[in-house]
Amino acid sequence: MVTVGRKAGLSVRFVRFGVAVAVGLLVATPTAAGALSGTPRLTNSHKIGTIASYGAPNLGGPPSGGPAVVGIAAAANGRGYYVLRSNGGVDGYGVPWRGSLSAHPLPAGVTATGIATDPATRGYWIVLSNGQVHAFHAPFLGQPDIPSGGWGQYPAAVGIAAAAVRSGYGYFVLRANGGIDHFGVAWHGSLAGHLHYGSTAPVVATAMATDAKTGGYWITTSTGGVFAFDAPSLGSPSTLPHGKYDGNTITAIAADASGNGYEVLRAAGGIDNFGAPYHGSLGAWGGMPDGGFASGVAIDPATGGYWEAIDSTPVSTYLNPLRSVTSLVPQEVDQGVDYCGSGPIFAIGVGTVENLYSSGWPSGVFISYRLSVGSAKGLVVYVAEDVTPAVTIGESVGPNTVVGYLHDADTCLETGWADAAWPYGLAAAHAEYNGQNSTAYGLNFSSLLEALGARPGLTQPDGPPGPIPSNWPTWR
Repeated sequence: MVTVGRKAGLSVRFVRFGVAVAVGLLVATPTAAGALSGTPRLTNSHKIGTIASYGAPNLGGPPSGGPAVVGIAAAANGRGYYVLRSNGGVDGYGVPWRGSLSAHPLPAGVTATGIATDPATRGYWIVLSNGQVHAFHAPFLGQPDIPSGGWGQYPAAVGIAAAAVRSGYGYFVLRANGGIDHFGVAWHGSLAGHLHYGSTAPVVATAMATDAKTGGYWITTSTGGVFAFDAPSLGSPSTLPHGKYDGNTITAIAADASGNGYEVLRAAGGIDNFGAPYHGSLGAWGGMPDGGFASGVAIDPATGGYWEAIDSTPVSTYLNPLRSVTSLVPQEVDQGVDYCGSGPIFAIGVGTVENLYSSGWPSGVFISYRLSVGSAKGLVVYVAEDVTPAVTIGESVGPNTVVGYLHDADTCLETGWADAAWPYGLAAAHAEYNGQNSTAYGLNFSSLLEALGARPGLTQPDGPPGPIPSNWPTWR
């Protein structure tokens, strides 16, 4: 039986809202809680670096610089947690480190999206957006086959969840379209075919967690739905009394180890609890850094409290400009990087607006601003296509300035490096774009966005990328 929200069947109306998704899939595996190492102080608002703790011991976290924080997973023995970064790096706190993928760069357009701990071996699995599963001190049981070609054509993997103990040992891989691939465990259903997932008005699946009592699972969507598959439907943010979604995306879900319910995380740091106890949240206490968003949550099996993972990844004073876009769906890298979704687009850094319109672009919008600080000082960034400008020529902008609003439409958004003299992408201005190739300028800008915590664009094989100046800033 499948129950959806508070209604039977798949009849929930999806409501768009927005914050960018740097998805970490988290699951607190239902094992017996062990004694905590040391005697760390419990607190309801203790924050160190990129980890905030509520009713659970804060054992530390990675620094905010470096690859984006995309997920957190509680150790199966209740002694600590693992933090996952977008490059596949893993940091362990209070628990033994089992390895990671950070020693070798991931392919262009690929990022780590989720981590889950194995209750049998106390190792963990990492899943990448291209579907690859990497096992560390845990059994490799298989992985989905996701051909290259784009998220809209072949939905990316956005998370991984370990099976509940009663269901055996294995894992589920969640796709952005709500599909579920299962390895070593039974399939209970999915949202594939029921989400509006494509090049326009996307609603994407963001995370899942398994139910300790039934062996089923819950799936969350970016617009606030929690869907139950052979697990009790206890509610979702989209069914709360306020009646509509508030523009604050769902990024993660964690199941209570006792099987009583789950905690749902919003990108602004708020926690909605359903059956599981509430201990506070970053959204309630404040303290979210500029440009940051909550990317993961994990419940501590020992205390019943939880940890929030915070992504705040400034690079040379720049912040993620796509952090408030609902259901962000990466598309191809060409002159710049294409995305679909809806919501506000921020400036990357401090600069001055130089242009707003150009008839050579779809919808006629070509917003460009020249950066005045950081390692890209003097370079010009453009935001084009289905965007409504929110700035004026000559206006000073910063990383918290909204330069325009993205609309769900066929051509979506393109953003990248602009030519300083004309409203064109630098690649086209230098005759390096053939209409179908991923250019060096586009790949460079995609790397910058990935370093800031956004999903990278998808590379195209059609033609060489062309040269880029040797003194151009790099981000990987």
